[in-house]
Amino acid sequence: MQTRMRGAAIMAAAALVLTAAGCGAASGLSQADQQSADATVLTLATAGGPDGHSAAQVREFASQVKELSGGSIRIELVLKAAADEAGAWDQAVAQSTEGGDFDMALIPTRTWESEGVLSFTALSAPFLRASEQVVAKIVAPEIAGSMMAGLRPIGLTGLALLPDRPRMLFSFDGPVTAPADLAGKVVRAPGSSTGYATLKALGASPQSLAGELFTDALNKGTVKAAESSFTRAGTFPRPSTTTGNLPLYMKVNSLAINTKTYSHLAADDRRILMEAAAKTRESVSSSMVHTADEAAAYCRNGGTIVAATDEQIAAFEAAAAPVYAQLEKDSATRALIAKIRTLAEAPDGAFDVAPCSPGA
Repeated sequence: MQTRMRGAAIMAAAALVLTAAGCGAASGLSQADQQSADATVLTLATAGGPDGHSAAQVREFASQVKELSGGSIRIELVLKAAADEAGAWDQAVAQSTEGGDFDMALIPTRTWESEGVLSFTALSAPFLRASEQVVAKIVAPEIAGSMMAGLRPIGLTGLALLPDRPRMLFSFDGPVTAPADLAGKVVRAPGSSTGYATLKALGASPQSLAGELFTDALNKGTVKAAESSFTRAGTFPRPSTTTGNLPLYMKVNSLAINTKTYSHLAADDRRILMEAAAKTRESVSSSMVHTADEAAAYCRNGGTIVAATDEQIAAFEAAAAPVYAQLEKDSATRALIAKIRTLAEAPDGAFDVAPCSPGA
């Protein structure tokens, strides 16, 4: 299974990597071209496409590295680095980076459970309703460091955690305001042990439905809902509805480098990568579009947002109780979940998106 997923990532990225590798071989280069040719080149892969949040984040990191290194380190981006048919697209990129096919990768933290890394699982805990301000605090080094340390046993070194967007449940057949609305229904969701456990606890059948499989399922009416962000949901071929005060979990991305690659770099190059990662985290955290603004744009594009009552929220939380029972067997995960809950209770900590109608 691992070999097959790594192969899907390598095949998808091969043309881009080979094209870049062939550049700079000509003689008679200018001084600037020679500097570029002499640069240390590191590949940085992500499963996301060119228009997504992950692409913006890796571009920011590449820009920071270029500035800090004066061009002596060049980051070669590999976007959409897993084949469309790869059902576990993030896992494919992660395994290719573990194996050294890519030097670096930006991977959602939800992915690492399938690789045996459990230090990030608190970030996938359902229904914590934490605001982007809370997420910005969670990805700070004081908290993120212990989570990233979990990557060491699989041959990776964590550079930074970067906040992404909250993950919502978007329904194509009316609002989901009770777990019973999902009973026996197919929900499209990216591969995640905790994410799938949550959806199964709600009675749903999670499936990755990569590429055209998702569109086909929508056309046939065989998929009830999809886990996604407000921005991505605005591009779905069918209108959808989400419950604005019931986010599934906070999405966080991990920027990591293959440890063997990292150890072979000069000390100053390692420092530059760490500093660039820190600056990227600061930039991403400070420039995030407010979720409320993305939600408003989602409605203007034809989406609908409803609000769950306190009783309805309690029903979802009760259904997810077995997921928490499993997560909190680990003391570090239990402590981080408690910290997130405490931060979410602060005046700026609660996640809540106002209801709105299509075109509003």
